[in-house]
Parts: sequence; structure tokens; C-alpha cells
Amino acid sequence: GKADQQQQQQKYDLAKCQLYNEKNSFAFWVVIILLFSLALGNLCLTLTIAGVLKIYKGMENIELIQGAETVKFFGNIDFDRVLKLDGKLEGFHEEPVEISGDDGPVSISLVNRNAHPHNKIHLSKNGSILKGINHFEVKDGASGRQVFSTSRPTYNLPQGASMLHTNLINAARITSPINDTLKFQTRNRFTLKGTEGTRLEAKEILWSADQNIFLKSDNGSAVLLGANGIYVNVNSLPIVKSEHGLRAGSAQFKLCVCFPQGRIFRIAVPKAHTNAKVSCAHFSNWNDPCA
Repeated sequence: GKADQQQQQQKYDLAKCQLYNEKNSFAFWVVIILLFSLALGNLCLTLTIAGVLKIYKGMENIELIQGAETVKFFGNIDFDRVLKLDGKLEGFHEEPVEISGDDGPVSISLVNRNAHPHNKIHLSKNGSILKGINHFEVKDGASGRQVFSTSRPTYNLPQGASMLHTNLINAARITSPINDTLKFQTRNRFTLKGTEGTRLEAKEILWSADQNIFLKSDNGSAVLLGANGIYVNVNSLPIVKSEHGLRAGSAQFKLCVCFPQGRIFRIAVPKAHTNAKVSCAHFSNWNDPCA
């Protein structure tokens, strides 16, 4: 009888121990699942904060300075759009702020009282536009020398400019590097004027226009000097009708100059030798080139 009781007691103890182990194992896995859930929730929260703050690979560090209401960034920052209520973007001493766009323009806009943005500064590869700016300065990053300022609009680039698009330029001298071509081009009209005269020097000067080219001097003379001579493409000069109309089949032309306008034109000379002498005054009254 005692042996049976001891055997039953041992079975009861084993069953009780096994049940206790199962409870401990269940509690252990519950704790593991809770910790995993907390870690997963923390990861989701971190990703959400990173998405809201737009913390990407380009941002190395960010610091919020309390009391000064200032956000301090370190390294290179990659932003899509930045909204600043006071409109101030400042850097530290000897560490200037550089703003650039990857294959796209950079626009700085101001928002009015009606919350409508107005484009004030637009920088792109095609050009730069400034609107409604009271004071604007451009300085050389290496030397700190002023390149351009709206208070004194002079343009002085240390390394020159490959292309400059403007409506009016006041300059004492415009030059190009040696063995490089200096080209002035306009769609409508180009005027080169000097207070005390204008002087052009080059190895070769080429003037071309769709209509007329005027050389005028108010108080002096217009002098053209060339080491190898001066050439005029007479094929582009206008042909003026004579008193008897435009002579068909003319192979020769007479070169004429209006006085005092200085306008150059051509009059056709007939092939057949006639006693009539063709002069520069033999043009039609309805087609006066000097008018």
C-alpha cells in the first residue's frame, strides 16, 4: 500500500512540476512577444518622426537650441521646401550658407498677408530674376570681394563671365581673353555709345546687321583703320532704283554715299554702253535713299 501511495505521489509531483514549467514557458513567451511588440512600435514611431522631420541620408546632425528659437544644422542638408516665418537664413562666421538645386532651379519666395507666395528670387541655368528686392549683394566666396550690389549696380567678376544678358551696360572697358572672341548680339537694335568717344581694337572686327549699320560722331570724326584694309560686303548693300527703274541684267553697280548722313547704297549700271552717264543722283524721287 505504501509503495502505491509513494508512486502516486511521485506522479502527482511530476505532473505539478510539468504544469509549473508550462506556465513559466507561457509567461516567458508572453514577455518576449510584448518586448517584440514594443520594439516594433518604437521602430514605427522612429520612422514616423524621421518621415515628418524629413531626416534623410543627407542630414548628418540637427540641434534645437532652446531659448534662442534656433535650429542648427551640420553638414549637407537635402530639403525639398523650407518655410521660414521671419525669412532669415543665416550662417556662422567663415561658414557661409550655400543653397543649390540638383538639376533644377532655386526659388526664394515671400508670402503676403493673403498667404499667396510671390516669387522674388529665381536662380536657374537660364538666368537669374530678382523682383521687389530693396538690397541685394553678391560676393566672391574666396576673397569676400563684392561682385554685384543693387545699391551700386556694377558688375565685376574676378574670373569674367561667359555670357551676360542685359538691356543697358555702363562700363569703362569691355574685354575678352586673348584668342577668345568677344561677341555682341541683339534681336532688335544695338547701340554702342561713348561720352568721350568709343574705341574698338581687335585682330579682326566683324559687323553684321539685317538692316542698317550707323557710324556717327557728334564732335569729331569716325575713323576706320585696319592693318590689312577694310572690307565691306557690297552684296548686302541696298540697290536703289534709278530714274528709269531698276535695270534688269545689270552686272555692275555704282557705289554711292549720302552726305552728310553717310549712308551707303548702290545704283545699277547697264551692261550696254550708252552715252548716258550714270551718277549717284540718278535715283527716283519716290525712292530717295538719303531721305
